Amino acid sequence: MADGSPQDPGSGKRPGFSIHTQAVAGEGAAGWAVADAAAGALERGDDVVSLCLGDTSFDTPERISDAAIRSLRAGRTHYAPVPGTSDLRRNIAAAQGRFDGQHWTGDEAVVFGGAQNALFAAIMTVAGPGEEVLFLEPWYATYEATIRAGGAIAKPVRPALDAPVKITETLLVEAITDRTRAILLNSPNNPGGYVLEPRDVQTVVQVARRFNLWIISDEVYRSTVFDGAFLSPAALPGGRERTIIVNSLSKSHAMTGWRVGWTLAPPEAAAHLQNLAQCMLFGSPTFVQDAAAVALEPPGDAEMAFFADELRKRRDLMCDRLSAIAPIRFARPGGGMFCFADVGATGMSGTVFAERLFSAEGLAVVPGIAFGPHMGGFIRLSFSGAEATIEDGMARLARFCGG
Repeated sequence: MADGSPQDPGSGKRPGFSIHTQAVAGEGAAGWAVADAAAGALERGDDVVSLCLGDTSFDTPERISDAAIRSLRAGRTHYAPVPGTSDLRRNIAAAQGRFDGQHWTGDEAVVFGGAQNALFAAIMTVAGPGEEVLFLEPWYATYEATIRAGGAIAKPVRPALDAPVKITETLLVEAITDRTRAILLNSPNNPGGYVLEPRDVQTVVQVARRFNLWIISDEVYRSTVFDGAFLSPAALPGGRERTIIVNSLSKSHAMTGWRVGWTLAPPEAAAHLQNLAQCMLFGSPTFVQDAAAVALEPPGDAEMAFFADELRKRRDLMCDRLSAIAPIRFARPGGGMFCFADVGATGMSGTVFAERLFSAEGLAVVPGIAFGPHMGGFIRLSFSGAEATIEDGMARLARFCGG
C-alpha cells in the first residue's frame, strides 16, 4: 500500500546524508574550484598554466620505480601487514633517526595511504566528538574538514606571522579549554611558507606538557627548508611522548601519486593508529611499500637534498618575478613549495582575483579563502613546477596586473 512511508518506493523520498558530509564541506573544499577547472582545461589541451598544486615536475628516482617493478614481478601483490611491512617501518624509523639523531623503532611507525590519510587517523586517535584541536591560520585546506569529520571541534589560532616570535604562550593558553586535546602544527607552513623558530616549537611543547595535550606535527615539507632550520616537537624534552609525527614521501622524493605516508608515535598511540589503519585500509599495497622502503634507504637523503636545492632556485625565481609586480605583496617563504601573496591592493578578493585571472590569462592559482576565513585577500602560488612554467605563469600574472 502506497502510504508515503520510507519503505514505499513510490513515495518520492530519498535517504538523507550524515552530519559528517556537512563537516567536510565548506571553503576548504570549495577553494579548489579554479584548480579543478585548470585540470580539466589541461586535459583538453587548452593554453593554461596551473600554479595550484604542490606536485613537483621531478620524476620519481629510477631506483625507486625499479624497486616497484621488481616487486610486482616477484608477485608482491597480496595483502601486506596492516601497520606496514617490516622493511618499510624499519626504514621509516632509521630515516627519522638520521634526520633528528634520536632512536626510533619500526614499532612506532604505522603506514597509511599518504600523509592526508595519516593525518585523518592521527586526529581520530586523539580527539573525539566535542573535543577541540587547535591549529594555526593560515592552514592547509583540508585541516578544518579533517578535524571536524569525526565530530571534533576545529579551533584556529592566529600566530603573529610578521613577528620573530610567532607563537606565544598567551596565544595558546587563551585558546585552551577543558575540551582541548591536541595542537596541530605544520612547519614549513602550507600555504604561508614560514618555518617555525625553535622558540615557537619550545613554547608549543611547554604548553602541551602543562595542559597534557597531544601535538600532531605535520612534517611533510621538512626536507624543503631554505632559510633557518626545521625542529620537530618530538626532538625536544617532553615532546616525544606526546607527539604524533605525520610524514610521507610525496614531496621529499617526488612521489605524490604513490600515496604512501605514515605516522611515528609513542607505542600506545601507534597501537590505536594501527587499529584505525585496519578499519580504513587493511594494509597498503605491498609493491608500493617495497619501493618506499628503498626510497628511505641512505641514498634517498642525497635525492632529498637535490630536490630541495632545485626548489630553492624555483623559489628565488618566483620571488624575483613577484617582487616586480606592484599590486602583489608577499613574504619570502622560508620553506615549502608556495608563495602566499596578498592581492588586496588590487581591490579584489583572492577568490575574485583567481577567477578573473584564470578567465583572462589562463593562469590558475588557489584563492586564500581555502586556507582560513581571514585569508580572503590572498592567493597561493606553487613554485614546484618547472622553471619554464613559473616564468610563463609570472608573465601572465604581470600582464593581468598591468605590469
